[in-house]
Amino acid sequence: MGSKRVGLARVQALIENLKRDINMGIGRFKSSGTVPALTVTTAGDGDCVISSEATYVAGTITFSDTWANGDTVLVTFSTPYATAPKVLLSSHVFNASGANLIEFDALTVTAAGFTIEASGTCAGAMTYFVHEAV
Repeated sequence: MGSKRVGLARVQALIENLKRDINMGIGRFKSSGTVPALTVTTAGDGDCVISSEATYVAGTITFSDTWANGDTVLVTFSTPYATAPKVLLSSHVFNASGANLIEFDALTVTAAGFTIEASGTCAGAMTYFVHEAV
């Protein structure tokens, strides 16, 4: 009878060919962790707060007062990612004309956090979702 050993290359090939779908059924993703820190830089009296249940994965930032073009808010993750993640922003605050009341020019993402640069009015809440692509 021969050896029953399987070589490393064969094991690696078997693992790489595994089906990687996850059937969540009625399951949900849940994140826990420390609320990220905010660093607000404004020329006027713009301010914002982050929701108490926010984590480095998802949360809500509420903007208030007067934000000027170029004002920024930096969201710093409690634990940096290995690489810069993808950040999705969503706002559902519109005026009677249909214009979004949270206006921003740029979103800059690093492994340590993300910066939103205002382009004018920022009034209301914006949600974020962070996903690390591998």
